[in-house]
Amino acid sequence: MGSGGSDSGYGAAGGKGAAAPGADAGGDPAWVASLRSFTGAAPVSSERLDVAKFFFILLVCAGHFCEPFYKVGNKTAQVFMHAIYGFHVPAFVLISGYVSGDLNPKRRRALIGGIVAPYVILHVLYSVAYTRAFCERTDGRPQCEFVNGWSLIDPKQGQWDGWDKWTFGYPFAQLWYLVSLMTKRVWRPFALEMRWTLLFHVVLGVLVGYTTVGRFLSLHRSTVHMPYFLCGFLMKKHRCFFPEARSATQKTLAYAALACNLLAAVVASLVFDMRVEVWFQSDPHDEVYGKRWAWGPVFQLGLYVWTFFTMAIAFALVPEPERAGVVYPGEDDQGESAGLLGDSSAAAGGADKPANKARTRRAGRYGRERDQVALGPRVYLRLAKWGSRTLYPFILHIAALLLVAKYTDWFEITWHVPGNEWAVTQRLLLTVVLSAIITLLLSLKPATNAFRWLLEPDITALYNPELQKL
Repeated sequence: MGSGGSDSGYGAAGGKGAAAPGADAGGDPAWVASLRSFTGAAPVSSERLDVAKFFFILLVCAGHFCEPFYKVGNKTAQVFMHAIYGFHVPAFVLISGYVSGDLNPKRRRALIGGIVAPYVILHVLYSVAYTRAFCERTDGRPQCEFVNGWSLIDPKQGQWDGWDKWTFGYPFAQLWYLVSLMTKRVWRPFALEMRWTLLFHVVLGVLVGYTTVGRFLSLHRSTVHMPYFLCGFLMKKHRCFFPEARSATQKTLAYAALACNLLAAVVASLVFDMRVEVWFQSDPHDEVYGKRWAWGPVFQLGLYVWTFFTMAIAFALVPEPERAGVVYPGEDDQGESAGLLGDSSAAAGGADKPANKARTRRAGRYGRERDQVALGPRVYLRLAKWGSRTLYPFILHIAALLLVAKYTDWFEITWHVPGNEWAVTQRLLLTVVLSAIITLLLSLKPATNAFRWLLEPDITALYNPELQKL
């Protein structure tokens, strides 16, 4: 995953040769250069992205495991979910946009093998398993319910009474992300041909709530999330990403902002009893905001602003590998590092190379844990490796959740004890720990090896051998 300028020709500003008027030497608009200078924004390394992804997937899984407690009125669960739902999935979408490239033949085949095929296979498996386990039950529990009052399938659009009503049109649980990612990747080249494309898609995102498209093929959510995806791609194109907090003052401000996010979650939950569903961004305004549906665009704009604010906080707290102490052997100085990368002129001591040339070219090349002396850098690189496998816990943690709910009494307390009792809150806190353990296990190499056939199936036999050479 590169961290320099995009290899895409769509939406290019200036192209090769002399910079356009009002642009810097790299072809970027002057305001982009000013923003980079003011904020310290720069290309981001693969390691930093993957460390961030690992923490985000921990929050995604924890949120889903805690949702049954929120559904029975536990305020601690509501606060926790408000604190994390504002940024963890949008951050994933933004990172997906940052690492996306042009849809050349190889990438098109990868989309089919890595998105379409797993979606078809997993939707069938999940649908059948869920129907058998929770929609044909004889234990007195309501049909198609996971725990007390919570259904994985929207009751108005996908609840099953038998075998004949589940459909590929309504993705099962987290499989919506696969469908949505496919939509964004296909639409992105068209979006980047537009002027003011971010503004245009923000307008679409706030107006789609007036439609009834709902959760069909995740089109509503894809439309709302498209600005994040485009923003990530444009960040790569212009070589700037959310900066890390470097100085003591910046770190203090970042932690203060994090506390502000938590305080806002407390106020939203305890004072206004704000529904967590506003962050799902998958339903029309009238379903989410009720009588205030006409103000839906204003609310959605507020969600966009808050989401970018909280994403900036989250990324600021994840350092680049060098600041985490990661050492790359042979990169003690500019000449040695450039020579290691094959830049012979710099290795010979070329004085005209920029001071950060090696850093820019090396971004995205992983260091090895065994080359690190201190424990901190080793942990950092291990987290990055786990974070590079987030597809597996993202998709498979729902299977773990189904198994826990079906074959244990872990969520049984939600049927018998009022939501705000301390016993329920204790179980909630233990559930956060349980979700973290499951996420970690699903991120390990044995898990990825065991389920690769399912999430990354080999479908090369479907393609013309001659075309596969392209």
